[in-house]
Amino acid sequence: MVAQMASRLRDFFEERTDSGLRSIVTYDFESVDIVYLRDDVASQSTEAEIASAIDESRMQSMSVPIYEAVFPRNHGKFECMVTHFENVVEMNFALDDGAGAAVALDAEAMDETQGLVSEAREIVMDERS
Repeated sequence: MVAQMASRLRDFFEERTDSGLRSIVTYDFESVDIVYLRDDVASQSTEAEIASAIDESRMQSMSVPIYEAVFPRNHGKFECMVTHFENVVEMNFALDDGAGAAVALDAEAMDETQGLVSEAREIVMDERS
């Protein structure tokens, strides 16, 4: 399930972002799969920085029950945390406690697209079902 979702996300973001895809990582408590890591991103990041970012994504996914409890029920089920930095947009699609898919894009990639997060969300939700 997760491998198929990651492959679909990679195809989707490569097609839609014109080289703006930086990375895709799937994770759970037992494993991490770096599905895609653009060469320039890999050369600018240490293994410790990558591990720290993955740990942060894992922690975010464990916070889903808190978000769902804080916001009104009509918001529905929590699906994705989007963090926008000056140069990078991080999307963390939480699948379960400690499990999900983290996608990083160049910030400009978000400027050039419409509905990018909602369409990627559909891919993740298809795999969750």
